Amino acid sequence: MFGRWQKSAWLVLIGCLFSMADPVKILSQADSCYALRAEKAKGDKANRKHIDNTIRLYRSVLEDSLVSEKAALGLMRSEYFRIRFATINDKERDKFVASAKALGDTLHSRFPNNRELTSLYATIYSMWGASIGPLKAVKQGAAARVRDLADSAKDFQILGRTHQLLPYIPLILPWPDKELALKYLLKAVHEGPKDPYSYFFLAELYFDQSEYDKAEQVIQQGLDLGVRTDYFLEDKRGRWHLKELLKKVKKKQQ
Repeated sequence: MFGRWQKSAWLVLIGCLFSMADPVKILSQADSCYALRAEKAKGDKANRKHIDNTIRLYRSVLEDSLVSEKAALGLMRSEYFRIRFATINDKERDKFVASAKALGDTLHSRFPNNRELTSLYATIYSMWGASIGPLKAVKQGAAARVRDLADSAKDFQILGRTHQLLPYIPLILPWPDKELALKYLLKAVHEGPKDPYSYFFLAELYFDQSEYDKAEQVIQQGLDLGVRTDYFLEDKRGRWHLKELLKKVKKKQQ
């Protein structure tokens, strides 16, 4: 009887090993882990062990041609999420931004036509530029690189934000344009009507232009969205930003 049990145990173990070696199953497991990225979060801080494990799973199949592009996209999503929601302090955040930017350099060159991956790369690239200092980043061409990446991905939120935040500097940075910022951010709301940050960035632009009534209207539209269950931490933080901006608007309207 022991022999039959032992044989069954070995068959189960072998089955598990084959399952672990199956890149499609590993990718599916990584996707499932990413979908549960808000599990056991404290406030708007994600469980670090959970997202680190998700990243390890994606990395383990990154070089498998059967799933490499999907793994690359999942990995970039996870790296971005870790930067935003699972870093302890600025020093650690800068470390992860640098490593994610280097990873993005590689993955974008491998999959240049993947629009979502390009958008994530552009966002992380802009974070990297902010982390090394605006002047240094401009001299290294980071601003134009982010603009060009966002343009190729047709990511109007990043395009609008780039024109909104960067200053016009003759000869050094002559292309930022506030009118283009408005054009792109309006498109971002149209293209991504469920993303609270589309409303936040547009409302912030109106606020900067002293158009407080328009800003309030856009903020309210963003708050009316509620919170998506599959973007729980992202939307929760987005709503916080909208509410903080609304406080500033109300003070200006008094």
